[in-house]
Amino acid sequence: MTATGRIGTFLLTVLTMFFAGTLWAQQYDSTFYPADSNAVLYFHNQLDIYSPLKLTPADTSLYGFERYDPLNRKYFFNASLGNVGLAYKLLNFTFPTVQGFDYGIHAFDVYLFNNRDIKYFVNPRPYTEVAYTTGAKKEQLFSVVHDQRVFRRLTIGLNFNLINSLGSYQRQKSDNHQLAAKIHYFTEDLRYGIIANYTHSKVKARENGGILYDSIYEQNLEPTRSIIPIHLQNAQNLLRESGVYLQQYFQLSRKEKSFFSDSTKQKRIRLRFGRIAHSFNYKRYSQVYTDLTPDINYYPAVHVDSAQTYDSVFYQVMENSLSWSNSDYLNRIRPQPFVVLFGIKYQIASVNDTLLKSTYQNLIPYGTLEIRPFPSLEIKADGSYILSGDVYKGDFTFRGAAVLDILKKKPYKTGFHFTFDLDNHAAPYFYRHYFSNHFWWDNNMSKVKTRKISAFVTQRNLTLGVDIFRIKDYIYISTDTLPAQFNEPVEIYKFYLYQQFHIGKFDINGRFIFQQVSNKTIIRLPAFMAYFTATFNLQMFKGALKTHSGFDVYYNTKYYAEAYMPAIRSFYLQDAKKIGNFFYIDFFIDFNVKRARFFLKLQNLLSVFGYSHYYAVPHYPLQDMALKFGVSWRFHD
Repeated sequence: MTATGRIGTFLLTVLTMFFAGTLWAQQYDSTFYPADSNAVLYFHNQLDIYSPLKLTPADTSLYGFERYDPLNRKYFFNASLGNVGLAYKLLNFTFPTVQGFDYGIHAFDVYLFNNRDIKYFVNPRPYTEVAYTTGAKKEQLFSVVHDQRVFRRLTIGLNFNLINSLGSYQRQKSDNHQLAAKIHYFTEDLRYGIIANYTHSKVKARENGGILYDSIYEQNLEPTRSIIPIHLQNAQNLLRESGVYLQQYFQLSRKEKSFFSDSTKQKRIRLRFGRIAHSFNYKRYSQVYTDLTPDINYYPAVHVDSAQTYDSVFYQVMENSLSWSNSDYLNRIRPQPFVVLFGIKYQIASVNDTLLKSTYQNLIPYGTLEIRPFPSLEIKADGSYILSGDVYKGDFTFRGAAVLDILKKKPYKTGFHFTFDLDNHAAPYFYRHYFSNHFWWDNNMSKVKTRKISAFVTQRNLTLGVDIFRIKDYIYISTDTLPAQFNEPVEIYKFYLYQQFHIGKFDINGRFIFQQVSNKTIIRLPAFMAYFTATFNLQMFKGALKTHSGFDVYYNTKYYAEAYMPAIRSFYLQDAKKIGNFFYIDFFIDFNVKRARFFLKLQNLLSVFGYSHYYAVPHYPLQDMALKFGVSWRFHD
């Protein structure tokens, strides 16, 4: 089925569910749902310690609406391959850790569903949001979110995302889709609750290996980008992910009838037995790289077949978790001053590749502590430790955080935040074992030890902070496209400033990051990055039409950015080409009428003046100036 056909099918499905929702909707329940029946609120999968009463309002503003690419919406600073839906690398240094088994390739994660990101809406009325974006080179993005209550507190939902974009250069096409079917149910007294979902994601990315001669692009010798020579003529990555997730809780003590009354009237002391929770998570992944006519000069070696490449990896992870916490029925007026959680997780993972089959079993106790000794002070700590397993035994994570609020009166309210992270984990599977047509290694690596200290202050629209990382036995892909481990400590210092100003009808929003690495031979980061937005806000027709227009400006200093190797879906060090030191500027107009939002965007304005050094990844030019249009329409009546 073509992309247009898939869009039509899902539009018909959503419209059918939307109109059926007027028949299925039940009587409004103000004790569970928000007081405003038109509010759009949701919660995430933290039923083990939080109740769904801890709701988050959906973002319906125009701010940042023009950032339609899911990668740019989630991460301000990233390096991509010049087309939406392809591999990427984060430039704002972080050190993500996975509890237990981790395969290790994360260049496409933003296009796969993560249980932490799925939103469960609790609106008393059916809620639907449909969004569509189109641009040059047949670029299309389409998404649907639909949630509706079908019986009392039983709610079903659907999320669907599609990316289909040809790209400016040969064999740069992306064809991705995500589907999530979800359900949640809570009893009338909130004593029992359950959420569940099924997810399926597919990423199909044609790989061109970058352009063959950078000078053709940089000197504008060929304005028709689609005929510039490329490295790979028949290569492709195909990733699939699917899974089932369930989380449920049961409150051991009954809820008092006076729960929703003024809490100051409750004088008696009553014994509470807390909450037990269970979660089940099963995910299966497949990654396939094919090249029907491999260029032996592009790859470092040929181990199996010089005529064609077919590399496949399949792995699956299953987890069962059981926990107890003293979490009570949450009160909207005053949070619980002391919360503790203890749990244990059993994880089993298996991997099949060209040569090897491996199985891992891990038993992981974990815990969380939240204390609020004073209204102005909040302390949190959480950690985990792996008790069993040949590879992962002894891995642990610990995080402590404290927040101190002072000067509580607006606009002077100020918060001081301090965090301390400890992490010790085994090298991901991919860096230890990989066997394919062009890459072959079997490594014995030490555990990676990470320490992080973070401190930042928030005051109104300002955030100012510093992160300090110290990593021992850091793992990376070297210039020879093979994994390597640096056995000495390396430090990363990151200073950041986020500031927003309102001056009349003008908004100015800036994000500035300065990063310094003690050893630049193994970690490559731009020393300075900035994302700056200046907008003019105007309301017309007595507020019926709101507009938000301006410029998005991105800049980073020049550095030896990591190159991309599609056969291993990974970025590796290179010393041949520096990129950066340019301004990437977009002009946009966002506007909304009632519940419909629109944007028009002119991307990469400066490219029209003939400057052609716009790279985020070496040999992968960014798009030239192009017009984009998008619309998002919400229904919740």
